[in-house]
Amino acid sequence: MESGKHIPVGKLGKPHGISGAFRFTLYRELKNKTKHPQYFLVENRGSLVPFFIQKLDLRSWDGGFINFEDVTTPEAAKLYTGREVFLPAEEVEKLFRKDADDLGYLIGYKVYEEERGEIGAISEVNDSPAQVLITVTDGDNEYMIPLVEEFILELNKRKKEIHLQLPEGLLDL
Repeated sequence: MESGKHIPVGKLGKPHGISGAFRFTLYRELKNKTKHPQYFLVENRGSLVPFFIQKLDLRSWDGGFINFEDVTTPEAAKLYTGREVFLPAEEVEKLFRKDADDLGYLIGYKVYEEERGEIGAISEVNDSPAQVLITVTDGDNEYMIPLVEEFILELNKRKKEIHLQLPEGLLDL
């Protein structure tokens, strides 16, 4: 499965109990707490694999506990601790609320710097009150870049690309 058409919607936490359940966090709010996905996609050996939900216990809008059909022991759950869960974009649109200020849609966008060319893909968006930081990952390299209007040359939603002009030395930090 292509990860470009899939959006990260949450993260699996530590195992909980003896049944293979996980604590989990959602990045977005569900439109309806009684309607949830039938499955999540979890990266396993370089591919996104569907994990079908056996039980979902939402404790708040952003998380709770989850059991998957094929993960039935704490040992099996430990193998997936800390992994992000994904859904196809169309499922995200159907099940999750849209937030006008939510910049999570940028995850997966390719980032180009005017001088260096492609520097990687956005793996995380940290939208703190002080400023928005994007984490751009390319293999072993990880860059934290402030996302400010002055740096953005072009944002192409169709191509899922963002072109930046960064101050000299920013990527060398």
